[in-house]
Amino acid sequence: MATKQTILNRAENQVRQQLFGGILLAVAGLMIMTTFGLVKAVGDVTNLSFNVTAGSFTLENAPLAINFASQAFGIGNNITGDTEIDGLVATDYRGNSQAWGVTINSSNFTGDEIAASALNCYAEAGIISNLQNADTNQVAKGTNGTLDSTGITLFNGSTAASGRFNYDNGFINLTVDGTDPAGAYTATLVYTLA
Repeated sequence: MATKQTILNRAENQVRQQLFGGILLAVAGLMIMTTFGLVKAVGDVTNLSFNVTAGSFTLENAPLAINFASQAFGIGNNITGDTEIDGLVATDYRGNSQAWGVTINSSNFTGDEIAASALNCYAEAGIISNLQNADTNQVAKGTNGTLDSTGITLFNGSTAASGRFNYDNGFINLTVDGTDPAGAYTATLVYTLA
């Protein structure tokens, strides 16, 4: 017959096993409930923040001068400027997803004797390339036209056109009428990024 001590040891072992099994079941239950979102962890929070500051929105590197060959009085002609619009750089690092465009127009030649409408810009001849972080699929060349007070769009960018874009190979022609008076003429081209 088992002694009293043996009976107590067996009972004690049985209680330990049941207690250990109960703890294992409770832990497994909590793990399952946490996995399925039935029990939420309690804690505290830390708010995180930072700023992205707007960068540059600039137009650079327009040609310093475009000259046209001299013409004789009495002869009408269509002459191309000696310098192309090469290396013009538009930068959009504003980070605000706004479309933009580069327009070009001219003043009348000195003394208003030759109107700006005698100048034609061939924007469609231009080539647009990526200088930095730019997707050239997001920009388009403008259409050819006269450089009177309304001017033309040289090239433009969509709302996704950020980065630095280079424009090359645009050129300007001047239509000289055979009746234009003799003299030295000057005008000013204005490039606008907006």
